[in-house]
Amino acid sequence: MQKLYDRDLYAWTQETAQLLRKRRFDELDLENLIEEVEDLGSSERSKLEGQLEALMEHLLYIAYLTRDRERDGYGWRHTVEEARDKALRLLKKNPSFMHSLDEGIADAYRTATRRLLRNAEVMHTEGKISRAISKEEIPPRSPWTARELFEEERYFTRAEIEQRTQRMEPPSDRKRRVQ
Repeated sequence: MQKLYDRDLYAWTQETAQLLRKRRFDELDLENLIEEVEDLGSSERSKLEGQLEALMEHLLYIAYLTRDRERDGYGWRHTVEEARDKALRLLKKNPSFMHSLDEGIADAYRTATRRLLRNAEVMHTEGKISRAISKEEIPPRSPWTARELFEEERYFTRAEIEQRTQRMEPPSDRKRRVQ
């Protein structure tokens, strides 16, 4: 059955399912079956990370880029709600992801801020926004709790984010930022 796996993955999955249903375990291609089961779990985790990245990236767009008259954030709000829904479905389907959700949020936030900075620079260059955003303007850590990220119709202004960031930072860090 190894050759079938290499030639036609879909046919291999159907054949493997039939063998499992018939309880013909000795005929299974265990090496590839184990690999595919592990990949399935990783794929679900990657989907969640992608939705968290999209969610936070667009929350940042709403907070930092809607200050321009040309940007009302409507499309970004739609993307936020869609990403929230998909992430919540993935969490419901995979409750074990809750154990590492804070880590996933931290990783996704780093990606979201990089995208915001890169895209804001492009938008500024193209004349779509009045000025780019600097890295110093963005909080170094996610300003949102997991619960807040998943609140329906919840968006955050730049002022709210800055206020939260000041509460999160030790006083010595605040002094350095102000100078």
